[in-house]
Amino acid sequence: MRLAEMTYWQAEAYFQEHDTVLLTIGCLESHGSHNVLGVDTMIPEKLLTMIEARTEVVAAPGIPYGVCEDMTSFSGTVSLGEDCMYHLLTRITDGLLAHGAKKILFLNGHGGNIPTLNRVCIELSRKGALGVQLNWWIMAGQLNPAWAGGHGGGEETAGMLAVNPDLVHFDRLREQELINDLGADFPTDGFDRVTFGGIGIPVPRDVTRYTTNGWIGPDHPKDATVEWGEEMLTAVADYIAAFIEAFEKVEVK
Repeated sequence: MRLAEMTYWQAEAYFQEHDTVLLTIGCLESHGSHNVLGVDTMIPEKLLTMIEARTEVVAAPGIPYGVCEDMTSFSGTVSLGEDCMYHLLTRITDGLLAHGAKKILFLNGHGGNIPTLNRVCIELSRKGALGVQLNWWIMAGQLNPAWAGGHGGGEETAGMLAVNPDLVHFDRLREQELINDLGADFPTDGFDRVTFGGIGIPVPRDVTRYTTNGWIGPDHPKDATVEWGEEMLTAVADYIAAFIEAFEKVEVK
C-alpha cells in the first residue's frame, strides 16, 4: 500500500493497527558508462513493488536523491549532502511518528546514505521508535556470495536488467579504467581507497580522480544477465517480506 494513495481516514485506520512504514531511499549518480543515473533509486522501487505483493506494509513516498558528494563531477549526478539528507529524513520520520509509526524501514539503494541513516536511526531509538536499514545490495551478497559486487558492476547491472533491460547500455560498456592518481606506491583499490603494504587505506576524494567512468568493483558488468537480476531481486524481496512480517511483532519500548 502506498501512503500517497490513501485518504487520511485510511491512514488513520492503518496506524491504529500497525506501526511500520517502509521508505525507499536512492541516489542520482553515475554508475558507469553502461548504466543510467537512477540505478540506486530504480532497484529499490522495483523491490518495493515486489514487496507490496508479499506484505501489507505501507510505503511512504520515496526519496530519489542521496548523498554522493564524491561523484558530482559526473554529469547529471546530484547530491543532497549529509546535512540536507539528515534534516529531510528527520522531518519525514517525525511526521510519521506523530501519526503512530514506531518502526521506519529504510529500503536503501546507496552506500553513501548509510552514515546519515545511522544518525537518524540512533535518534529514532531515542524517540521511542526504531529505524531499520535494508541495504539491498548487501543483503543480496549475504543471501548468495556469487551476487556480491561493487559500484555499477555485475550485481547492480543485473538488478537493472531485471528492472528494464533497455536502460542498460552494454554497447557503451568500458573497463573500470582505474587511475593511480597518488602514484605507483599507492595504487587505487576501490572507492576512496588506496593500497599500501597490502592494506587498504581510505583516502576520500573526487571519484573522477581515480576512475574515468564510475563503475568500481570485482564483479564485471559484462557477466550480468536478466536471469541473475530476477533471481537476485526475488530472493531479496522474499527475505525483506519475511523480515517485515517478523519485525512487525517486535514491541517497541
